[in-house]
Amino acid sequence: MVVDAGRLGENMEMVENMKQLLLALVFAALAFGQTTHKATLTWADTLNPVGTTYNVKRATGLCTGTPTFNTIATAIAVKTYEDSTVQPGPYCYVLTAVYAGVESAPSNTALANVPSFPPSGLTVIVQ
Repeated sequence: MVVDAGRLGENMEMVENMKQLLLALVFAALAFGQTTHKATLTWADTLNPVGTTYNVKRATGLCTGTPTFNTIATAIAVKTYEDSTVQPGPYCYVLTAVYAGVESAPSNTALANVPSFPPSGLTVIVQ
């Protein structure tokens, strides 16, 4: 392989520019092609002792009436949880604290209204 030393700098610059363009296109595709949502829950607990863990419970729908909750995570040791399984629509969440095997009553409810994804590919033809 013969490399023209005089053009090596130009070729390296072109390769670097192509890498930057490719990265920009990948990031743009990820931003506009988002296909999942997540709901991040955070809470405070200043009353329970060290070693308390938490159960996260979720109901599909609004927090009105008597929602039916399903436990989606147990033994959470930190005061945050990311629910990456949500789809567009409303979800109602509660927490319980667990210490020494005894589970508390549920916390207050928190509502997450997960938005629909925007349509894409809109075009218009003017004649």
